[in-house]
Amino acid sequence: MNMRKLSINKACILLGTLLLLAVGAVCAAVYLLTQNITAVRCVFLFSLFVLLCVIFFVALIRRKLVRFSDAFCGQMDDMLSGDMQPKQTVEEESLFYKINYRLGRLYEVMQENKNSIAKERADLQELISDISHQVKTPIANLKMINNTLLENEVPPQKQKEFLTALYKSLRELHLHGVLAPPCR
Repeated sequence: MNMRKLSINKACILLGTLLLLAVGAVCAAVYLLTQNITAVRCVFLFSLFVLLCVIFFVALIRRKLVRFSDAFCGQMDDMLSGDMQPKQTVEEESLFYKINYRLGRLYEVMQENKNSIAKERADLQELISDISHQVKTPIANLKMINNTLLENEVPPQKQKEFLTALYKSLRELHLHGVLAPPCR
């Protein structure tokens, strides 16, 4: 039997069956050794009592496990939906309390990271917008100067002024890290 695929219910049934077989074997051994039916009855009643105690214990553990898994899954669902509220448990030192505390801390760290990423994105968007604005103005000046020089007859003195303005715009783009330094 593959132990990995063994469910808790199947394990309990298997354990119960093994215990019943053990009770039968012990009763048979007591009868063979003593030939006393009263001793067999006493062993059987004691074994039945032990079996009932084991069944009660397993049922209690199973109930606690089901409650724990329900609470754990609820906590995970709350975390995934984003509206996790701290929950107080009656048993401060229970396993669920310990896991709940750590899940709460994990959720807080994840929220801080999420907020940090959102702030970094907003800062990056603002930076991109600023760089875009800083680059558009010199490029617009370059286009205007280029069009003026190409489309109009410009006297040499004015050409020199336009080329100086062109150089300043190129230098400004270089200062913003958009272009390599202009040659002189």
